[in-house]
Amino acid sequence: MKKLVCILLMLLCVMSCNKGYAPEHNKTADMELEVTSESELIEFSKINNYEALSAQKLNEYFDLLKLKSSHPDFKRDIQEQLMKYTSESLIEFDLGDNFKIENIHQIGREQNISDSVIKVQLQFDLIIGSIQFKDSVYANITSKVINVDGDVLKTNKVKFSRE
Repeated sequence: MKKLVCILLMLLCVMSCNKGYAPEHNKTADMELEVTSESELIEFSKINNYEALSAQKLNEYFDLLKLKSSHPDFKRDIQEQLMKYTSESLIEFDLGDNFKIENIHQIGREQNISDSVIKVQLQFDLIIGSIQFKDSVYANITSKVINVDGDVLKTNKVKFSRE
């Protein structure tokens, strides 16, 4: 009799635990997944904010300049990273590490250079101590569609220039 009660309790326990995993209770079983083919991708300009992307990359560029000034031991490594952002020197003089940039905003409209390249002009305030400079730079945003394991992804690369 004890064996029968133990077996019934085990069956009852297994059945009650299994009830939560039944297909009618699984919320994800009823969901439909929508797959978008490459030809149905949303237009690049409609899903990305060029100003925000460019401002973020410009901040990263200036952070690297600050790091280069504060850690001269890593100057060569940092210089290689800076070359990923621009092929020219955007700042002609040494800023030191006591500067900041503010009020980054887009001037004018985006220019379509090609199907994959957009050019945006950014203006910003460069503050060194109590001195404030206004400057501008162009951001060339290159987009590329890649296919990774069947998933279509879009990559963006920002490179800065004076013209």
